[in-house]
Amino acid sequence: MEVKELKSKGLKREFSITIGFDDLNGKKLKKLQDIASKAKIDGFRPGKVPTAHIEKLYGQSVMVEVIEERVSEASQSVLKDRDLRAAVKPDVKLNIDMNEVIDNNKDLVFIMNCEVLPEIEITDFSKIKLDKPVSKPKEKDIKDALEYLAKQNKSFKEAPGKIKSKDGDQVTLDYIGKIDDIAFNGGTANDANLVLGSKSFIDNFEDQLVGLKKGDKKLVKVKFPDNYQSPELAGKKATFDVEIKKVSKAQESKVNDDLAKSLGMDNLEALKKNLKERIQQDFDSAARMKLKDSLLDVLEKKHKFELPESMVNQEFDQMWSQLQQQLEQQKKELKDLELSEKEIRKNYIEISEKRVCTGLLIAEIGKQNNIQLEDKDINKALQMEMQRYPGQEREILDYYQKNQDAIRQLTAPIFEDKVIDFILDKVVLKDIKVSREDLFETGVKEELKSKKKTKSSTTSGKKSKLKYKAKKASAKKDK
Repeated sequence: MEVKELKSKGLKREFSITIGFDDLNGKKLKKLQDIASKAKIDGFRPGKVPTAHIEKLYGQSVMVEVIEERVSEASQSVLKDRDLRAAVKPDVKLNIDMNEVIDNNKDLVFIMNCEVLPEIEITDFSKIKLDKPVSKPKEKDIKDALEYLAKQNKSFKEAPGKIKSKDGDQVTLDYIGKIDDIAFNGGTANDANLVLGSKSFIDNFEDQLVGLKKGDKKLVKVKFPDNYQSPELAGKKATFDVEIKKVSKAQESKVNDDLAKSLGMDNLEALKKNLKERIQQDFDSAARMKLKDSLLDVLEKKHKFELPESMVNQEFDQMWSQLQQQLEQQKKELKDLELSEKEIRKNYIEISEKRVCTGLLIAEIGKQNNIQLEDKDINKALQMEMQRYPGQEREILDYYQKNQDAIRQLTAPIFEDKVIDFILDKVVLKDIKVSREDLFETGVKEELKSKKKTKSSTTSGKKSKLKYKAKKASAKKDK
């Protein structure tokens, strides 16, 4: 193999690589001999098929296979011999028609273009000083959580028979679902409770029950979603014969032992203790994220190196594609956002560069310090992913076992956390007491001030606050 370096500018490299025909032909003959030893062809005993006959049948396709393999092997060898690591898959272009190589015994010549990863000199972590946010739940936090749970766990009291239903009421009903006047499996129930406006039933089923009273009967017409979980019902029109058994009005639960027991706790004190622990976990998680963000900001400032353009472009393209998908789902266009397309692109490029920079730093720190994922880390990631798709655990496991790139993507957050933990163990940390507002709301103010994000992306801080509220109600789910 002959290699000529044509370009070396920054991180970009270009090589001309020549692989002799004798090299290719020798590998082709070995493959043909292997085929001949196993082939079962009419007129020949197994293992006795002449190589010339195998050549006639498979010669061209085998040579194509050999060329593809040798191009890949040679590309990797060129980088390895020069202690280079490709940022993304190298771009390869043949300098000669493949038929010329196959038919006329020509040497294979191709050009390989690639960007390589930069050399990164890692800073001394012991010289980094960071403030570590620390926050404890206050009585008001517990009180707010209890009030939220009370609102979310309303009780219902039957209304007088003449009272008509409205949104927020609970109706008790019997129903029979039919498609083409034939009752279908799973479409019948007696004394079922349904809170109107909860969107628990398909289509506009609940809307058609508003204004009904005890004893009323109604034919409800709906259409099952095209992506409904039962294929035999997906996209089908259906009718439901409904009878209202009673209408009940919502009453907010009181914060007492009864509320606690309805959530699976022994008493109110046990519920308070449970909530305090959960809120503390939420605080710790938010504090960890703030500390991590601070660390990554410091690391980015302390390390200056050229970023592979191809990696930045890939990150940008992925983000831009996600934005377009979100806009499509929301039936919006770029012009509907607060910022111009030019400003959004500029912002996305900055974010892409930051992500690539921190990603390369995490990878390099992990590499230099031999930080690796263990089997338990991979199993943990797989278990968490399978829990997201109940009933499809076997399919999920098979997919990841056969797809190493998907495994790497799935376990990337775990690897990142291991590297972050390694660094935090070496930096100088100073505990700083902060309020709940500091943990969950400051990010929103900073983003609004910076004016560097799109309208859709400036909700990230708000989502943290909403997530905090949502976790308050999680005690019910875990009872």
